[in-house]
Amino acid sequence: MPQIRRVLRACMVETAQRRRTCGRDRKGHPIEKGTQCLVIKDPVSGRPKNYCPQCALAILDKAADDLQALRDQLS
Repeated sequence: MPQIRRVLRACMVETAQRRRTCGRDRKGHPIEKGTQCLVIKDPVSGRPKNYCPQCALAILDKAADDLQALRDQLS
């Protein structure tokens, strides 16, 4: 049986090894060393963008809504 495809392959949670900049609010949300952050790789360039926990939760909430909309369309 074929494997089920993972559509969220480019997303992961990492612990910052150094200070990072939040991709959603560059000045207001620094990501300090040791903080968990969401990393999303750009599908075109392959470059990662980092998001602080506060912004990451908003992004994941939006993604959950989008996934639910797709489920509803298939039902």
